[in-house]
Amino acid sequence: MSAASTPPRPGEPGHRDRTYAAYFARISEGLLSSGDEPLTFERVVRRAVQIVPGCDEGAITVARRRRDAVPAAATAPELELLEQLLDDGGGPSWSGTDSGMLLSEDLRHERRWPGWAAAAVDQGFRSVLAIRLQTEAEDIGALRLYSRRSRAFTDDALDVAEIYATHAATALNQAHLVTGLRTALESRHEIGVAQGILAMRYEISHEQAFELLRRYSSRTNTKLRDVARIVVTTRELPDDDTAPG
Repeated sequence: MSAASTPPRPGEPGHRDRTYAAYFARISEGLLSSGDEPLTFERVVRRAVQIVPGCDEGAITVARRRRDAVPAAATAPELELLEQLLDDGGGPSWSGTDSGMLLSEDLRHERRWPGWAAAAVDQGFRSVLAIRLQTEAEDIGALRLYSRRSRAFTDDALDVAEIYATHAATALNQAHLVTGLRTALESRHEIGVAQGILAMRYEISHEQAFELLRRYSSRTNTKLRDVARIVVTTRELPDDDTAPG
């Protein structure tokens, strides 16, 4: 484990602030080193387990439209079940009025989410710390840190987790933007290739070929990039009765 794997010990206030700033700058640089979104999720949750005192395992759920949360990464198979149970409204998850951090020091006596807590205890966990992952622009999801000990997360651990979550949210937001840009560029390229194929096949202009793709996309309720992928693969437009005569 590298020297950056564990946070510095508390010292005098000024020194501690400077040391923590340098430490988390190194952590942030490591998290930002990949533009791949799934890999960044994995890296964020595994590094959290390394650096937050008292943490044994961790998981991330991501906010998605049409669903409250979608499991994105976990350090242990048993956490996948617990994260999926959050969809039922139990467990440490958020409403609009909650703060950014939820802590259960002993899940055996947790009254807020008794069903979820019982499932966590069955999996061997005794305490959980959940932290909202968000930037000023969006709510990304949540990082949940699990311990097999009761009262595992001290005040120092909460401080480390909160600072880490800020850096993690930035890294995840950037990875999401990079992934979206990469997807958009790939789609644009594929659409361009499909235009060229149709322009040659039907002896029409690229503008007319694009309109052909757009009409088919609208008529069949198929995304334009998916139509383009079909054309690139099959070298023709499916059901090409829409093609110019």
